[in-house]
Amino acid sequence: MVPCKNAPLLPIARPTLCARSPALFLILTLPSGLPGEIWTSPGVLILELLSVGIAFGLLGVWLKEREVASRIAGMDASFESIKTANSVPPRPPAVGGDPVSRFVDEINLILDELERSRRDLQESRDRYRLLFESGNDFLLVCAVGREGTPYRILDANALACRCLGYTRDELFALAPGSVILVRSDFKRNDHRLHSADLIPREGERIPVEASIHRITLGGTPAILIIARDVTERRQAEKELMDYRYRLEELVTQRTEELRAANESLRREMRERERIERERMEAYRQIERNIEQFAVL
Repeated sequence: MVPCKNAPLLPIARPTLCARSPALFLILTLPSGLPGEIWTSPGVLILELLSVGIAFGLLGVWLKEREVASRIAGMDASFESIKTANSVPPRPPAVGGDPVSRFVDEINLILDELERSRRDLQESRDRYRLLFESGNDFLLVCAVGREGTPYRILDANALACRCLGYTRDELFALAPGSVILVRSDFKRNDHRLHSADLIPREGERIPVEASIHRITLGGTPAILIIARDVTERRQAEKELMDYRYRLEELVTQRTEELRAANESLRREMRERERIERERMEAYRQIERNIEQFAVL
């Protein structure tokens, strides 16, 4: 320390000491012209030691603040990555047993639980999607209003999208009534089969049988429509009905032919009986004539 005339101890403002810029200044001036004994007196030495201690103390506080600020900035970046990247970031290290380290430990526990929850949620979504996309049925999930009427499509499986000719995003913009026509009341929840038609973007309607189930999706009342294509079965039923109709026509025709044959046979039998009676009557008449000639 260099003595100078009228040199007071200049305090430094707290923002300067605790700011992020690495600047720390301590100026200590002592008055000049004092006897040498004063410079070596215990009071001055104590003052010098206190000044040095204060300087190092302030430097330690500044360094600690820098360390804490850096760790908090790292945690802030981790939380920001959770929001933007939708992923759990690497755990910030917890060094020592200070309150910040204990806070970091708590944050790490929360991140571990968050990672487990996200993993379980992803597994649940994967299972849902696997079940939703498997099978040979058309699946539609529709939000319903207070009266139970569907008003918006929430989800559809790939088979329904492919057969209807729409992408999933395009279906979300359509009303349920524009892609499926159910010939019964949507409000009923008896799990019976409903006769319905799928209405594709192009081509003829697809006859289906649909079962409707009440569900809740994300807190929204909804219905799950499970529809199965019955085109082949309807065609088989139509062919069976046509066969039965033709069979009934054949039976009616054969019955009429048999009735006509029976009637013809009865007429023939009556005719033969008449001829037989006439012949017998002729025979008797001949016998009577012969008897009369014999008497003569």
